[in-house]
Amino acid sequence: MERLAGVSIAVVLFAVFPAAQTSRAAISITAAGSWVDTIDENDLAGGPGSDLIGAHESAANQVSLGITGTTGGTDRWRVDVRRVDTTWHTNLHLHLRRTSNGSGPANRISGGTSYQEITDIYRTFFSGRGDRLGIDVQLRMTGVSVAIPAATYSSTVYYTVVDI
Repeated sequence: MERLAGVSIAVVLFAVFPAAQTSRAAISITAAGSWVDTIDENDLAGGPGSDLIGAHESAANQVSLGITGTTGGTDRWRVDVRRVDTTWHTNLHLHLRRTSNGSGPANRISGGTSYQEITDIYRTFFSGRGDRLGIDVQLRMTGVSVAIPAATYSSTVYYTVVDI
């Protein structure tokens, strides 16, 4: 079992905490979900002596976002995202993408359907109009390797809604 020394990486990716920013209306965002992925010998790419599978994905609906408190279907908003690391290895990269439009009046949501890396700087994730509930988000971590010391790594993702 010596081949497993240094291979087991327990990764706690993040708990999602909503953040809200308002300007004209009482618009707010809610977020529900977290992702914990334990990486071990079962994630070896080719058996003993090989590297770990480099990319890991959550379920397509791992996080659910809701935007409420808009003034109606013409009230425009955008969701910005950033992360704050608790313990993180610089070789690991965290990405997210929107996998559903959620529900609400008409289909008034755009962007965010391709994976984008989450950094420590707020970046636009997607935008829309009016209230939307059940917007699904999927997460992906890349850069996983046996070269990364075995440890628990964690980061928190912050979602902010901006009334535009």
